[in-house]
Amino acid sequence: MECPKCGAEVSENELVCPSCGEKIRNLKRRRGSQPGRIQKEIPDEKNERQDYGRREGRRIQGKSVQEALGVPIGLRSPESRGENVRYVRKAAEPRQRSLDAHPVQARPEIYRKTHSTLKHALLAVFFFTVAIISATSYVLLGTENGQRLMAQWGWSIAPTSAYVTLGKDLLDQGYYNKAYETLSVAVEREPENVDALMYMAQTQMSLGNTDDALSIYQSLVNDIAPEHPGAYRSLIQIYRDRGLNAEALELMKKASTRTGRQEFNIMLKEYTPETPVFSKQAGRYNETIDVTISIPDGETVYFTTDGTDPSEAGVIYEEGYKIHCDEGKLTLKAIGFNDNGVPSDQIEATYTVIIPTPAAPKSNYASGKYKKAPKVSLRPGDTDKKKNAEIVAIYYTLDGRQATTESTLYTGPIQLPTGDCELRAISVAKNGKVSYEMRVTYSVEGNLKKKYSTDDTFKGLTLFRTTYTSFVKTYGTPQSYEMLESIDDWYSEDMTSYEAVYSWGKARIAVKTKGADPVLYYLDTSNEKMTAPRSTKVGMKGSSVMDKFQDLGHPALDEDGNRLLYNLNSAGYMFGTYRKESDGTYAIHYYTPVDDAHTAYYELSYFLNKNGIVSHILWQRYISKTIEKQ
Repeated sequence: MECPKCGAEVSENELVCPSCGEKIRNLKRRRGSQPGRIQKEIPDEKNERQDYGRREGRRIQGKSVQEALGVPIGLRSPESRGENVRYVRKAAEPRQRSLDAHPVQARPEIYRKTHSTLKHALLAVFFFTVAIISATSYVLLGTENGQRLMAQWGWSIAPTSAYVTLGKDLLDQGYYNKAYETLSVAVEREPENVDALMYMAQTQMSLGNTDDALSIYQSLVNDIAPEHPGAYRSLIQIYRDRGLNAEALELMKKASTRTGRQEFNIMLKEYTPETPVFSKQAGRYNETIDVTISIPDGETVYFTTDGTDPSEAGVIYEEGYKIHCDEGKLTLKAIGFNDNGVPSDQIEATYTVIIPTPAAPKSNYASGKYKKAPKVSLRPGDTDKKKNAEIVAIYYTLDGRQATTESTLYTGPIQLPTGDCELRAISVAKNGKVSYEMRVTYSVEGNLKKKYSTDDTFKGLTLFRTTYTSFVKTYGTPQSYEMLESIDDWYSEDMTSYEAVYSWGKARIAVKTKGADPVLYYLDTSNEKMTAPRSTKVGMKGSSVMDKFQDLGHPALDEDGNRLLYNLNSAGYMFGTYRKESDGTYAIHYYTPVDDAHTAYYELSYFLNKNGIVSHILWQRYISKTIEKQ
């Protein structure tokens, strides 16, 4: 490249001209000078190139412009003369450099005035814009309408109160969905904003979402704003519209207490029905009493005696009905409901009745052994009517069971049976008080028949031992022989059971072990040729059958003549009964356990016809759980 000041050749890596000391300022490289070429300084290489191209391009009929115009050769430009010219950028003068560094010094006066005017105009526009923004900010942020407008536009800088106000306006104008959306923003920001929640509940009511409104009102009165009267009014109205009158009444009471407003007290008086009244005051009594309840006009009264609160689903009190308070404690509660289902105040009273216990009855024979069976008479234990109420009944048992008012009523002397027995008796006073129990033990000498036991069998048969093959050999092939369909009819779930049907009855067989011959466990027969235990048979009188087994001579338990023949130690393990069947006939039943663990039982039952003759006999062995099912 060349130095722009002196034109000396400078290498690419030189930063200062070695000839004149001028700094090299990133000038473009120039080609080296060539012999015969004329160097010409130009102020601007780009413009000069363009001019050069234009000069080179001006040809008129194959001649340059100067040649065509007849310019003398000495006055023509080198290009027109065909000389090879090289253009070189001329270094800037110091004055030009100063202008380049400070161009404003070179600007004319009119330019400076225009610039000043423009600057003032821009400043004016700036301050006007600032004023507009300030005024707009004040209107939006400092006024209620402005804040409402921001909320309407959905700006997040709008305060919650603006969303509440906008939601209320939309609600008043009937835009319920928009109101719901707007109020949702307010509630999301402030979940306990009372006004927002109230308007939200009203919006839900307008949209038909009563359940949602109910939930909002309940949260207000229970947690967020328990003293807000508006929430109580709206919630009470919802309860009344839904027929929840008890809830409405309870809420009125809460509103009256929490808000202290007189309007709720007035509402309570107008809404609450008159309270029922008991005929007797609560307290202690030494005899049984009867209590009645007054029924206010236009009301239905419900009551309870078990301590629970009465309701419309409870027992209705009928006028004049006497509620009997027996010995002990009784809590009586009552409440009235008007025709609209509104409840009155609940009334409650506790009655405690303590009655002296009568003395136990007495027997004319003391406990002991007797050679002959005596007739025992019973009498009240204490006949002093001043201390005790009059005794109206005595009940007794002879089989060792506890005497109750369901036992045999004493009407005259009791004939004791042969053997050991225990006489137990109670007295019942006129006031219903039951006495202590009398217990007397007697032993009467004499011969007693044996109780039914596992040793009593049909002739030639033994339960759970006689095989099916042996049974068929004796009584022939059955009319049918099939497996029992129901497992419940099997002897046990793990023993497959079959039933053999004959003209005289049926026998059931169980397979004790797989592959073994089944054994007999059930026999129901009307065959007069079969001999039952103790030579009893079908066709005998029932009284003759009972003569074969033990009978302690206990009296009948009821008017049907049902009675207990015997009961070993009152435990219910080995006993005999005589009882009436559902068809009006009677049956004699004997039961005895197979072992001491009472895992299984033997049953021997004689079924009598209307004439008291044995019509058929049932003999079976069953597992103890069967009696539990029965």
